Amino acid sequence: MSRNPVPSPALLAAVTAIGFCALQMVVPVLPLLATAFDDRAARVQLVLTLYLAGIAGGQLVYGPLSDRFGRRPVLIAGLAMFLVGTLLCGVAWSLAALIFGRVLEGSGACAGIVLGRAIIRDIYDREAAARGLAIVMMAMTLAPAISPAVGAYLAEWVDWRAIFALLGALGAIVLAMTVARLAETNTHPAPLDIVGMAVSYITLLRSPQFLGFALCSACTSASWFTFIAGTPYLLSDVLRQPPSTYGLMILLPMAGYLLGNAAAARFAFRLGSLRLVIWGRAVAFAAAIVMVLWYLLAGLDTWLLFVPIALCSIGDGLSQPAVMAAGLSIYPRLAGTASGLMGFMQMTVAALGTFLVALLPHDSALGMIVVVGGFIALALAFGIFAVRRPLGGSVPDVPVLQLRREESV
Repeated sequence: MSRNPVPSPALLAAVTAIGFCALQMVVPVLPLLATAFDDRAARVQLVLTLYLAGIAGGQLVYGPLSDRFGRRPVLIAGLAMFLVGTLLCGVAWSLAALIFGRVLEGSGACAGIVLGRAIIRDIYDREAAARGLAIVMMAMTLAPAISPAVGAYLAEWVDWRAIFALLGALGAIVLAMTVARLAETNTHPAPLDIVGMAVSYITLLRSPQFLGFALCSACTSASWFTFIAGTPYLLSDVLRQPPSTYGLMILLPMAGYLLGNAAAARFAFRLGSLRLVIWGRAVAFAAAIVMVLWYLLAGLDTWLLFVPIALCSIGDGLSQPAVMAAGLSIYPRLAGTASGLMGFMQMTVAALGTFLVALLPHDSALGMIVVVGGFIALALAFGIFAVRRPLGGSVPDVPVLQLRREESV
């Protein structure tokens, strides 16, 4: 235990959740932004794509920087960057200014995502850590579940800029509370070892099994983010639905993911994590087939967009914690580096997926369904590859970590 005052779990939950709020709150209004700035959907999609890219880059740098300079100053700097980016988005006079603000937002928000967990590891003993992590995980689940509806109704009732006004107010509160209440928890700063980091990354990337699990997780995340990138346009341009329809219907796949998490926790020791990887990806693949057949036989409607992806999310909830646990177990001494690298790969592939779907025509759901289904099929293939390719024996069948979707990205 540190002698410094222990940060409250509520504060750690807030610094973690603010980034997911900013990610999801903007998604329902992407079609409105295309109209507001009179620009192509592919360019507007960069509002989401480059936010994910900012989070991806931060996965690799915030941990080492906080090991060297301390959690508190690095976190404060990240939250300040988030606030500056949010304010720029709120007053954006062009799409380019909005996109640049989102890059700053994502890069700053990643500090809370990465360092919230690091601070918990610094200060809590085993028993207290369970409670602290439970509160943080709850915030990470509730924030993305509620945020799309909040963003949609703000855009309908006020204006899309009201979203960034709310995010700016929340960001300012979180930053002020961090400055006032967060003591330094890294009492033993470590030197910044660039060479050692590079060696660790090379070691992981040379492991076919680690790459298999990492790419399985990345393609799973990409299928989800590709779905949320393309669906608002289909609802708006084809089905003529308001943004609030997305905000409410997205609760179905969120609930499906939580159901998959609950099933993973219940059956982890009975089936083992490696079987959960295959079972989860098989469920998701079956749901993708259902989506394709439904579209070919009945055409596009709102339920087609959300019911199959809710079934797919059950498979994601089953497999993603197991994939992460297996990937981190290959080189236990490099677990922290492996976690950052897997997070970087998840966000990078997800960003590429959102950009790819933006290039497709929005007058038909076929393109999005093919891209989402392709990522789901790749995730199953990489999962099978990783499970069937032992590294000096099989990967230990480690207990499944009960992670939420945003934790797994």
